[in-house]
Amino acid sequence: MRITRQLADIIVKKTKELTLMNMNVMDRNGMIISSSDPQRIGTLHKGAIEVIRTEDEIIISQEDTMRWAGTKPGINMPIFFQNELVGVIGITGQEAEVIPFGRAVKMMTEMLLQQAYLTEQIEMKARAKAYLVQEMISPSEQTSKDVLLARGQLLGIDLTLPRSMMVIHVEVNDNMTSDLDQSYYRFSEITRLFNNPKQTLLAQLGLDHWVVIPEIAGCKNEKQAKEELLHISSKIAAFISSRFKTDAQIAIGKGCKNVDELAKSFQETLSLLKIIHKYPEKGQVMHIDDAALELILGEISETSGERIIRETLGELQRYPDLLNTLQSFYDSDMNLNETARKMGIHRNTLMYRFDRIESLIHANPKQFRQAVRIQLALMLYKYKL
Repeated sequence: MRITRQLADIIVKKTKELTLMNMNVMDRNGMIISSSDPQRIGTLHKGAIEVIRTEDEIIISQEDTMRWAGTKPGINMPIFFQNELVGVIGITGQEAEVIPFGRAVKMMTEMLLQQAYLTEQIEMKARAKAYLVQEMISPSEQTSKDVLLARGQLLGIDLTLPRSMMVIHVEVNDNMTSDLDQSYYRFSEITRLFNNPKQTLLAQLGLDHWVVIPEIAGCKNEKQAKEELLHISSKIAAFISSRFKTDAQIAIGKGCKNVDELAKSFQETLSLLKIIHKYPEKGQVMHIDDAALELILGEISETSGERIIRETLGELQRYPDLLNTLQSFYDSDMNLNETARKMGIHRNTLMYRFDRIESLIHANPKQFRQAVRIQLALMLYKYKL
């Protein structure tokens, strides 16, 4: 551990605010790295070198300044971290004035070092976990299963537990920070919403995407896991809305019994996230089991999709109100009365629209076999937009 320029500036600023005294912070080589007198930064402090040599504080009198270059009257004290000398602080002034403040400043500095060390350890562990997630979800990575399990164990993560995949897309706004470390710290609160926060992995992909990999060992079956994850995802969406004043879309993948299944699950969940964007009426949270048909449609090539749309919908594509009527009809389980009620129109108006639809597509959307083909074309039309 060393005293960084950033930490030294904090120490000088706080001391100046509390005591109104001038202060210097020197590194373990006696070089001034921060000072209430900016012109002294980067110069050698001979008094600090003497403190480093003896590992004991010294009081510099007016006479001492003549033989120790770069010094002024005051007190210079060694700063220790875990029994190792890491730097020196000096407060300028008369002996009677600086000694009472000096000990308090020394204690404050060592406490700040401890706090900085703990923060650094937490950030290092968070980055290590994020790197582990990257290895697990990247199909191009050649890391073996045994290596992943070992790395997880070093971080206190049991990768032998069954897990699920979750991908979150956040709409970026002014409340989001471009500082990835700060953004991670603020976003990591969502892990507390899971049953086992310490076993919940979290990683950020760019500024607007997050990957969460919770363990689901406590769930009796996939149905229970799905219900719990949907419930937690709703809480996450509410948290993001409250904390960041923005919207989020959350895609939940299938359960994975082995760590080597996570890369495939990640790709599937990314595809599910695209479905959520294409079908906003389905809600901002979706489980992969509820989008089987949409995912299959997403695999159809652009050329094939355009052909199906063209041959099935034809001229109907020019009439958005008729397309919406058809979609509402299928969303209402092909119930005409329910469709008319949802759309706020008279049944006769609805029947007139169906006559127009049939004349345009030369098919009966109320006949089951033809309805299947028409609905698939409608979904493709929406998906390909």
